[in-house]
Amino acid sequence: MVASRNALVLTIGLAVGAGCSNPPPPSSPSTNEAPPQPAPTAAPPPPEAAPPAMPPAPQPGTEPQAGATTTPSAPAEVPLTDEQILAVLDAANKKEIDEAQLAQTKAKSKDVKAYAKVITQHHTEAKAKQAKLAKKLGITAADSDKSKQLTGETEQAIEQLKALQGADFDQQFVATMIKDHQNTLDFLDRKALPNAKSADLKALVEKDLRPTIEKHLKDAEALSQKLDTAGAGATGTQGGAQPPGAGTKPGTKEAAPPPK
Repeated sequence: MVASRNALVLTIGLAVGAGCSNPPPPSSPSTNEAPPQPAPTAAPPPPEAAPPAMPPAPQPGTEPQAGATTTPSAPAEVPLTDEQILAVLDAANKKEIDEAQLAQTKAKSKDVKAYAKVITQHHTEAKAKQAKLAKKLGITAADSDKSKQLTGETEQAIEQLKALQGADFDQQFVATMIKDHQNTLDFLDRKALPNAKSADLKALVEKDLRPTIEKHLKDAEALSQKLDTAGAGATGTQGGAQPPGAGTKPGTKEAAPPPK
Protein backbone atom coordinates (compact mmCIF):
# COMPACT_ATOMS: atom_id res chain seq x y z
CA MET A 1 0.00 0.00 0.00
CA VAL A 2 2.76 2.35 0.88
CA ALA A 3 4.74 1.31 -2.17
CA SER A 4 1.85 2.05 -4.53
CA ARG A 5 1.46 5.57 -3.03
CA ASN A 6 5.13 6.33 -3.51
CA ALA A 7 5.01 5.18 -7.11
CA LEU A 8 2.03 7.45 -7.76
CA VAL A 9 3.81 10.46 -6.23
CA LEU A 10 6.90 9.81 -8.33
CA THR A 11 4.85 9.56 -11.48
CA ILE A 12 3.08 12.88 -10.75
CA GLY A 13 6.40 14.59 -10.01
CA LEU A 14 7.92 13.44 -13.23
CA ALA A 15 4.92 14.68 -15.16
CA VAL A 16 5.04 18.05 -13.48
CA GLY A 17 8.78 18.40 -14.17
CA ALA A 18 8.34 17.52 -17.80
CA GLY A 19 5.59 20.17 -18.13
CA CYS A 20 7.77 22.82 -16.59
CA SER A 21 10.69 22.10 -18.88
CA ASN A 22 8.69 22.64 -22.15
CA PRO A 23 8.43 26.37 -23.24
CA PRO A 24 4.96 27.75 -23.50
CA PRO A 25 3.62 28.02 -27.06
CA PRO A 26 3.73 31.51 -28.59
CA SER A 27 0.61 33.41 -28.00
CA SER A 28 -1.33 34.35 -31.09
CA PRO A 29 -1.68 38.09 -31.70
CA SER A 30 -4.92 39.68 -30.67
CA THR A 31 -7.25 40.37 -33.49
CA ASN A 32 -8.16 43.76 -31.97
CA GLU A 33 -4.59 45.15 -32.05
CA ALA A 34 -3.85 47.28 -35.17
CA PRO A 35 -0.74 46.36 -37.15
CA PRO A 36 2.13 48.85 -36.91
CA GLN A 37 1.98 51.63 -39.55
CA PRO A 38 5.04 52.50 -41.63
CA ALA A 39 6.76 55.81 -40.80
CA PRO A 40 5.37 58.67 -42.90
CA THR A 41 7.63 59.90 -45.67
CA ALA A 42 7.80 63.54 -46.85
CA ALA A 43 5.67 64.21 -49.95
CA PRO A 44 7.63 65.44 -52.96
CA PRO A 45 7.13 69.20 -53.79
CA PRO A 46 4.54 69.88 -56.50
CA PRO A 47 6.00 70.69 -59.91
CA GLU A 48 6.18 74.39 -60.81
CA ALA A 49 3.37 75.56 -63.09
CA ALA A 50 4.62 76.33 -66.56
CA PRO A 51 3.83 79.86 -67.88
CA PRO A 52 0.80 79.99 -70.17
CA ALA A 53 1.73 79.65 -73.77
CA MET A 54 1.22 82.81 -75.85
CA PRO A 55 -1.25 82.41 -78.70
CA PRO A 56 0.41 82.43 -82.09
CA ALA A 57 0.28 85.71 -83.98
CA PRO A 58 -2.40 85.69 -86.68
CA GLN A 59 -1.03 85.35 -90.15
CA PRO A 60 -1.97 87.96 -92.76
CA GLY A 61 -5.19 87.08 -94.51
CA THR A 62 -6.40 84.68 -91.81
CA GLU A 63 -9.70 85.10 -90.01
CA PRO A 64 -9.62 85.85 -86.23
CA GLN A 65 -10.39 82.86 -84.02
CA ALA A 66 -13.71 82.58 -82.24
CA GLY A 67 -13.70 84.39 -78.91
CA ALA A 68 -10.74 86.61 -79.79
CA THR A 69 -11.19 90.28 -78.88
CA THR A 70 -10.66 92.74 -81.71
CA THR A 71 -10.68 96.54 -81.63
CA PRO A 72 -13.72 97.83 -83.52
CA SER A 73 -12.73 100.04 -86.44
CA ALA A 74 -14.26 103.48 -86.86
CA PRO A 75 -17.10 103.60 -89.36
CA ALA A 76 -16.12 104.91 -92.75
CA GLU A 77 -17.04 108.57 -93.25
CA VAL A 78 -19.65 109.14 -95.91
CA PRO A 79 -18.44 111.59 -98.58
CA LEU A 80 -20.37 114.83 -98.90
CA THR A 81 -22.58 115.36 -101.91
CA ASP A 82 -22.42 118.47 -104.08
CA GLU A 83 -25.62 119.70 -102.42
CA GLN A 84 -24.06 119.30 -98.96
CA ILE A 85 -20.84 121.02 -100.03
CA LEU A 86 -22.84 124.03 -101.21
CA ALA A 87 -24.67 124.15 -97.87
CA VAL A 88 -21.38 124.19 -95.94
CA LEU A 89 -20.01 126.97 -98.16
CA ASP A 90 -23.20 129.00 -97.63
CA ALA A 91 -22.93 128.55 -93.84
CA ALA A 92 -19.26 129.58 -93.87
CA ASN A 93 -20.05 132.69 -95.92
CA LYS A 94 -22.91 133.65 -93.62
CA LYS A 95 -20.74 133.24 -90.52
CA GLU A 96 -18.07 135.61 -91.78
CA ILE A 97 -20.59 138.12 -93.17
CA ASP A 98 -22.46 138.35 -89.85
CA GLU A 99 -19.22 138.79 -87.90
CA ALA A 100 -17.83 141.35 -90.33
CA GLN A 101 -21.04 143.42 -90.37
CA LEU A 102 -20.88 143.61 -86.59
CA ALA A 103 -17.22 144.70 -86.78
CA GLN A 104 -18.06 147.56 -89.14
CA THR A 105 -20.14 149.15 -86.37
CA LYS A 106 -18.24 148.11 -83.20
CA ALA A 107 -14.58 148.05 -84.19
CA LYS A 108 -12.31 150.77 -82.80
CA SER A 109 -9.45 150.42 -85.28
CA LYS A 110 -9.91 151.87 -88.76
CA ASP A 111 -7.87 149.00 -90.18
CA VAL A 112 -10.23 146.48 -88.60
CA LYS A 113 -13.25 148.29 -90.00
CA ALA A 114 -11.71 148.36 -93.49
CA TYR A 115 -10.91 144.65 -93.32
CA ALA A 116 -14.44 143.86 -92.15
CA LYS A 117 -15.85 145.81 -95.12
CA VAL A 118 -13.78 143.71 -97.55
CA ILE A 119 -14.88 140.49 -95.87
CA THR A 120 -18.55 141.47 -96.14
CA GLN A 121 -18.20 142.36 -99.83
CA HIS A 122 -16.22 139.28 -100.91
CA HIS A 123 -18.33 136.72 -99.08
CA THR A 124 -21.55 138.28 -100.32
CA GLU A 125 -20.22 137.93 -103.86
CA ALA A 126 -19.21 134.32 -103.12
CA LYS A 127 -22.74 133.48 -101.98
CA ALA A 128 -24.16 134.93 -105.19
CA LYS A 129 -21.75 132.88 -107.33
CA GLN A 130 -22.65 129.70 -105.48
CA ALA A 131 -26.37 130.34 -105.86
CA LYS A 132 -25.88 130.91 -109.59
CA LEU A 133 -23.93 127.66 -109.89
CA ALA A 134 -26.58 125.69 -107.99
CA LYS A 135 -29.22 127.00 -110.39
CA LYS A 136 -27.07 126.04 -113.38
CA LEU A 137 -26.56 122.51 -112.02
CA GLY A 138 -30.20 122.18 -111.04
CA ILE A 139 -29.42 121.28 -107.42
CA THR A 140 -30.38 122.70 -104.04
CA ALA A 141 -28.11 123.05 -101.01
CA ALA A 142 -28.75 120.34 -98.41
CA ASP A 143 -27.76 120.53 -94.75
CA SER A 144 -25.29 118.11 -93.16
CA ASP A 145 -23.74 117.84 -89.72
CA LYS A 146 -20.96 120.19 -90.84
CA SER A 147 -23.29 122.96 -92.05
CA LYS A 148 -25.39 122.68 -88.87
CA GLN A 149 -22.23 122.89 -86.78
CA LEU A 150 -21.22 126.12 -88.53
CA THR A 151 -24.65 127.61 -87.89
CA GLY A 152 -24.31 126.95 -84.16
CA GLU A 153 -20.77 128.34 -84.10
CA THR A 154 -21.97 131.53 -85.77
CA GLU A 155 -24.46 132.25 -83.00
CA GLN A 156 -21.86 131.65 -80.30
CA ALA A 157 -19.26 133.88 -82.00
CA ILE A 158 -21.71 136.76 -82.45
CA GLU A 159 -22.77 136.64 -78.80
CA GLN A 160 -19.14 136.63 -77.70
CA LEU A 161 -18.25 139.59 -79.90
CA LYS A 162 -21.26 141.60 -78.75
CA ALA A 163 -20.01 141.40 -75.17
CA LEU A 164 -16.67 143.07 -76.03
CA GLN A 165 -15.72 146.70 -76.60
CA GLY A 166 -12.85 148.71 -78.07
CA ALA A 167 -9.47 147.03 -78.49
CA ASP A 168 -10.75 143.80 -76.94
CA PHE A 169 -13.38 143.55 -79.66
CA ASP A 170 -10.83 144.26 -82.41
CA GLN A 171 -8.45 141.55 -81.23
CA GLN A 172 -11.20 138.97 -80.78
CA PHE A 173 -12.73 139.72 -84.18
CA VAL A 174 -9.39 139.34 -85.97
CA ALA A 175 -8.66 136.12 -84.05
CA THR A 176 -12.07 134.80 -85.13
CA MET A 177 -11.33 135.69 -88.76
CA ILE A 178 -8.06 133.78 -88.63
CA LYS A 179 -9.76 130.70 -87.21
CA ASP A 180 -12.69 130.92 -89.66
CA HIS A 181 -10.47 131.10 -92.74
CA GLN A 182 -8.18 128.32 -91.52
CA ASN A 183 -11.20 126.07 -91.03
CA THR A 184 -12.60 126.99 -94.45
CA LEU A 185 -9.30 126.24 -96.21
CA ASP A 186 -9.15 122.89 -94.43
CA PHE A 187 -12.69 122.09 -95.59
CA LEU A 188 -11.95 123.05 -99.18
CA ASP A 189 -8.80 120.91 -99.34
CA ARG A 190 -10.00 117.86 -97.43
CA LYS A 191 -13.74 117.71 -98.23
CA ALA A 192 -14.91 119.94 -101.06
CA LEU A 193 -12.26 119.25 -103.69
CA PRO A 194 -11.94 115.46 -103.10
CA ASN A 195 -15.71 114.86 -102.91
CA ALA A 196 -17.19 117.27 -105.45
CA LYS A 197 -18.67 115.45 -108.45
CA SER A 198 -19.40 118.48 -110.60
CA ALA A 199 -16.46 119.86 -112.58
CA ASP A 200 -17.99 123.34 -112.35
CA LEU A 201 -18.15 123.12 -108.55
CA LYS A 202 -14.53 121.97 -108.35
CA ALA A 203 -13.46 124.84 -110.60
CA LEU A 204 -15.31 127.36 -108.44
CA VAL A 205 -13.69 126.02 -105.28
CA GLU A 206 -10.17 125.69 -106.67
CA LYS A 207 -9.86 128.79 -108.87
CA ASP A 208 -12.13 131.29 -107.13
CA LEU A 209 -12.95 130.51 -103.51
CA ARG A 210 -9.65 129.07 -102.34
CA PRO A 211 -7.37 131.94 -103.49
CA THR A 212 -9.75 134.47 -101.94
CA ILE A 213 -9.94 132.63 -98.61
CA GLU A 214 -6.16 132.26 -98.52
CA LYS A 215 -5.67 136.01 -99.05
CA HIS A 216 -8.23 136.81 -96.33
CA LEU A 217 -6.26 134.59 -93.93
CA LYS A 218 -2.93 136.30 -94.68
CA ASP A 219 -4.50 139.74 -94.31
CA ALA A 220 -6.02 138.77 -90.96
CA GLU A 221 -2.68 137.44 -89.68
CA ALA A 222 -0.93 140.66 -90.72
CA LEU A 223 -3.66 142.72 -89.07
CA SER A 224 -3.30 140.72 -85.87
CA GLN A 225 0.44 141.48 -85.72
CA LYS A 226 -0.28 145.16 -86.32
CA LEU A 227 -2.78 145.27 -83.46
CA ASP A 228 -0.31 143.52 -81.15
CA THR A 229 2.43 146.02 -82.02
CA ALA A 230 0.10 148.98 -81.53
CA GLY A 231 -1.04 147.59 -78.18
CA ALA A 232 2.54 147.06 -77.00
CA GLY A 233 3.49 150.60 -78.07
CA ALA A 234 0.53 152.10 -76.25
CA THR A 235 1.49 150.22 -73.11
CA GLY A 236 5.12 151.36 -73.33
CA THR A 237 4.22 155.04 -73.69
CA GLN A 238 2.06 155.20 -70.61
CA GLY A 239 3.45 157.52 -67.96
CA GLY A 240 4.80 156.25 -64.72
CA ALA A 241 6.99 157.21 -61.82
CA GLN A 242 10.46 158.12 -63.12
CA PRO A 243 13.59 156.98 -61.27
CA PRO A 244 15.72 159.55 -59.40
CA GLY A 245 17.79 161.66 -61.77
CA ALA A 246 15.59 160.91 -64.79
CA GLY A 247 15.24 163.89 -67.11
CA THR A 248 18.53 165.54 -66.08
CA LYS A 249 21.17 166.16 -68.71
CA PRO A 250 24.37 164.11 -68.65
CA GLY A 251 27.21 165.84 -66.74
CA THR A 252 24.90 168.00 -64.61
CA LYS A 253 24.37 167.58 -60.94
CA GLU A 254 20.97 167.00 -59.50
CA ALA A 255 19.69 170.08 -57.69
CA ALA A 256 19.96 169.81 -53.94
CA PRO A 257 16.69 169.95 -51.98
CA PRO A 258 15.92 173.33 -50.39
CA PRO A 259 16.88 173.66 -46.70
CA LYS A 260 14.14 173.07 -44.21
